[in-house]
Amino acid sequence: MKISLALLLFTIIIFLSCTTLKIDKRQMVEIIPQPQSVKLINGSFEINKDTKISYEKEFEKIDNVVNYLNKQLENSADLQLKTGNADANYILFKYDSMIKNSEGYNLDVKETGITISASTSNGSFYGVQSLLQLLSPNIYSKTKQDFSLEIPFVEIKDEPRFSWRGVHLDVGRHFYDKEEIKKFIDYLAIHKMKQFHWHLTEDQGWRIEIKKYPRLTEIGSIRKETAGDGKPHGGFYSQDDVREIVKYAEERFITVVPEIELPGHSLAALAAYPEYACTEGPFQVGTIFGVHKEVYCAGNEKTYTFLEDILGEVIELFPSEYVHIGGDECPKDRWEKCTKCQAKILKEKLHDEHELQSYFIKRIEKILQSKNKNLIGWDEILEGGLAPQATVMSWRGIEGGITAAKEKHDVIMTPTSHCYFDYYQGNPENEPVAIGGYLPISTVYSYEPIPEELTKEEAKHILGTQANVWTEYLPEFKDVEYMLMPRLAALSEVCWTNPESKGINSFLKRLATQLKRYEALDVNYAKSSFNVSIGTKLNKTTKALDVDLTTEFSGAEIYYSTDGSTPDNNFQKYTSPFSLNKTQEIKAVSYNNDRLMSAVSTKKIIIHKAFGKAVKLTNMYADKYSAGGEFGLVDGMFGTSSFSAGGWQGFEGVDFEAIIDLGTEIKINEIISNFHQRTNSWIFMPKYVQYSFSSDGKKYSDPIRIENDIPENSGEVESKNFSITQKKLKTRYIKVFAKSIEKCPDWHLGAGGKAWLFIDEIIVE
Repeated sequence: MKISLALLLFTIIIFLSCTTLKIDKRQMVEIIPQPQSVKLINGSFEINKDTKISYEKEFEKIDNVVNYLNKQLENSADLQLKTGNADANYILFKYDSMIKNSEGYNLDVKETGITISASTSNGSFYGVQSLLQLLSPNIYSKTKQDFSLEIPFVEIKDEPRFSWRGVHLDVGRHFYDKEEIKKFIDYLAIHKMKQFHWHLTEDQGWRIEIKKYPRLTEIGSIRKETAGDGKPHGGFYSQDDVREIVKYAEERFITVVPEIELPGHSLAALAAYPEYACTEGPFQVGTIFGVHKEVYCAGNEKTYTFLEDILGEVIELFPSEYVHIGGDECPKDRWEKCTKCQAKILKEKLHDEHELQSYFIKRIEKILQSKNKNLIGWDEILEGGLAPQATVMSWRGIEGGITAAKEKHDVIMTPTSHCYFDYYQGNPENEPVAIGGYLPISTVYSYEPIPEELTKEEAKHILGTQANVWTEYLPEFKDVEYMLMPRLAALSEVCWTNPESKGINSFLKRLATQLKRYEALDVNYAKSSFNVSIGTKLNKTTKALDVDLTTEFSGAEIYYSTDGSTPDNNFQKYTSPFSLNKTQEIKAVSYNNDRLMSAVSTKKIIIHKAFGKAVKLTNMYADKYSAGGEFGLVDGMFGTSSFSAGGWQGFEGVDFEAIIDLGTEIKINEIISNFHQRTNSWIFMPKYVQYSFSSDGKKYSDPIRIENDIPENSGEVESKNFSITQKKLKTRYIKVFAKSIEKCPDWHLGAGGKAWLFIDEIIVE
């Protein structure tokens, strides 16, 4: 009896141990992007030195897949598997003609071995990516590690939602060397991305060798400085470099799509060959970022010969069926005054310079089609009429993509709102300098590339989506890594996974393991999703401010202070919203497994006499720049350096006027209102601000006016307090008026377009 009881207890212990092991194995299935179907089965298989790799003869380029897998195993686990047939302990690449999607795969792990089924080597490669993610994150290390190669029994059926899963990299603004470009390609591969959009030419640098025109790299690849720093910057890729990079990408089933910018963003080329501009020059390679007026002369027939020669050499280097020609942000100033361009408009019976640009793009498309290539351009190529077979890359929102799809043109959706990875991904106060904007990982993940406005047939023209990494503020490759990841993980799931299989909570859980993979790869990834967001809401009952602390990353532990002290995990742990009723400075950090993961988030909240009071606006703010609504101007907090991070109220093309009701007549001493200027985003300071006062809300005092002293053409991001001091002034109502410039000035790219006025916080003391 005692023996039987002991045996029973031993059996229970073993059972519980096995059960725990199985739960752990289930937690290991944390693949990004999420497969379409995952079925877990109890048990596990372990790769060891005797495991053999075998494959069926129907596959082309399967050597690339086998070599890739073996390289990962060799680098991290010091394991090099042999090929050959085996009845057990195998990794089998099985040809399956029933898998109709050429990039689809099935992954089955069972007691006898691992089978990756696909109808192409592409599919097999994506199966390998999932296989690697079933292993420890250490598999991505480039140095030998001691870790288990155990994999849970699993059945995965998977295929991508979209064929275009791209990432763009601008090497014109800043140059990255050949080995860094290969790293970039590796990052795309582990996320199952398919297209590398290589932005090779810009105003600030020409980066590809063209043998017929050597001055393009001799002169066009080097700028004397960047934004006045006095440091020359340059570099280019030889044609041999390009061939090597293209081959490296092909081995990872990634297509390299070159971009040669035209007719605008061409100053570097014109600095080398000024004869193809509308004016004589001389020009220098761009030293500041933005849009330059020097563009290719559309009226000069020699321009088209020049570009045909360039494209001819480019096409020989890139097997891609597509060539991207830019087509964006082309100022028409030079064309308007150029006799050759005006003669071309008359000869071709064009209506204006927009149709001249369309004529230009159509000429380029004919050149490409004669060489069996298809043209892609940014959505400006819609202006004046779209080239017959062109594919549109929609970046200025989704409208261009909708228009093109309705006209039965293929479209790649890449709007700034979700796909511009040069935008801030957290509070700008905690982030490296960026071009502006605000794009946290949750916003990237929320993107749906197929617009609701399209019919089922029209939606078939949406090829997919891509991330764009512009590099004005990314001088080193580690800066590129920071902006790319982990947002690339979010977009990869948008590209790959069907909507019904997606979920932000599941994604964030899986992301925790993905970050460990990045660490094994030694990637300088952003921890912005761990940064604490300090949210506030006026409690109308208590008249206090309720403060809510959150992070995008689920599971992080938050610690905070309210006295300006820098907290650590010995400070107050956040568990629920708390209230403030006096001016305080909140600081917060997050931890994960006792490890500090975030920067220090800081928010000073000023409880002033207008705090939480009623505000009546004459003109309404734009919906996307609401700063939280009516409370946004009197919530005790100033907007950050990023106008799109949610703290500013924006008014387009109109004056600002607000009346603040203090509730009762009180004495005040000072009023401050804070405005923002960022001219490259069409945001300008008001011409002036004025304040007036009333006791009854009907009759107001003569206004006190403060003139703006910041120039309209200031290239800096500016914030300015317009303040007045009125000792012991008795009033109930305060009228704040700011005069908008209404339209962008003549010198501005958006000349004549509506100018924005941005305000945040009106403080009354």
